[in-house]
Amino acid sequence: MALTYDEAVAVQRQHEARLIELDGVNAVGVKQTDSGLVLEVTVSPDVDLPSELDAAELDGLPLKVVRGGYTLQ
Repeated sequence: MALTYDEAVAVQRQHEARLIELDGVNAVGVKQTDSGLVLEVTVSPDVDLPSELDAAELDGLPLKVVRGGYTLQ
């Protein structure tokens, strides 16, 4: 069963402090995709992918890794 938006944000809040401390991670957030909600983690393209991000999901929320920099909007 897919998580609700509030449940997805709760997963984000549970993991974001740890994730943002990983080498190269510069953003963590819940995103809506065509296939549903994901936890999107943005990682700098010039660093090796942290092994912690080699997972399909975190607590039932699909994990999507994006290479790039984060620009404050």
